[in-house]
Amino acid sequence: MNISSITSYKQDNNHPSFQAVNMKYLERAKNNIKHVNNVGHNLLVYLRYDVIFKKLSLQDGIDTIKAIRALVTKDKQAWMNEMLGEFKYLPKKERIERRREAKKPKSCQ
Repeated sequence: MNISSITSYKQDNNHPSFQAVNMKYLERAKNNIKHVNNVGHNLLVYLRYDVIFKKLSLQDGIDTIKAIRALVTKDKQAWMNEMLGEFKYLPKKERIERRREAKKPKSCQ
């Protein structure tokens, strides 16, 4: 899967600019909001998988979620906040796995 370019994004003067937003996901979210007045669950799941499987960097995923979250109403932001919490846990999980690998005896590696 080819991921579109990541650019800096500023919605307007009332919202902060984000460092690296994946425009493919942001445009899909805008399209969903325009037609259905909500962000599709599948869109967020695909974004999550792209971050977990490293097709998209962690910081880019966080900035993209924050940009999408700014577009939806307050009652629809709960799942996005949950995803942000999960993204912030990923680096800690990777450090734990690296420590486990380093502690293994050489015969197991």
